Amino acid sequence: MAEADDQIEVTQSMDFETVEPSTAFRIAWFIIASKPGVLLKDYSEAESRVFEANATFHVNLDSAKIIVQVLVEEEPSKLVITAWGDNEEILNPYVESVLSEVKDAFDKFRSLDDDRRQRLTRALIAKGCWDKLVADIFKKAPLSDIYVHIAHGREMMIKATEGEEVPPVSLTTSAWLSKIESLPSDEALPGGIATEIAKKSVEWKKETVAFINRIL
Repeated sequence: MAEADDQIEVTQSMDFETVEPSTAFRIAWFIIASKPGVLLKDYSEAESRVFEANATFHVNLDSAKIIVQVLVEEEPSKLVITAWGDNEEILNPYVESVLSEVKDAFDKFRSLDDDRRQRLTRALIAKGCWDKLVADIFKKAPLSDIYVHIAHGREMMIKATEGEEVPPVSLTTSAWLSKIESLPSDEALPGGIATEIAKKSVEWKKETVAFINRIL
């Protein structure tokens, strides 16, 4: 990672044999990205027989700006947290804290019944969609990518809250899908609309995080 080449690196890892790799990845993503001052920079999930995924975040930690990456590999069932910054005294406690929260979340996830596990997993997917949405807006990704993030996040939240009161996110996301569906799918969103959606995603994130916190 070029922007981290001249910075201090701190890496720690843990096993996750008793949690599905994709779930382990999404829980770690949530632990990192649900805090204030965090923006997703890059992400990748390998579409192959063996799950491997990573996501990189810009994190504002007190007065320090650091880069954080979560990497999950199904073989050998490792979850790795790496942080880059200028101050090792900040990086070490941060990485240890993230891993501790991830471990606690894994323990809680394993204690849930199947229905709540499924609801939680869907909400975690939705949270990832909102983060990807903002990251891709900043990258000026084509509208087709933005549309998929909104539609998939909406679908996952509807399924996660099935049987409960219709979540506001399902209504506002539907309105935005209708608003942008006629725009050119291979072009970036116009600046004004992109800004509005990025701002609206803050509400979608808050609603999704609140739902996840009720379970996790």
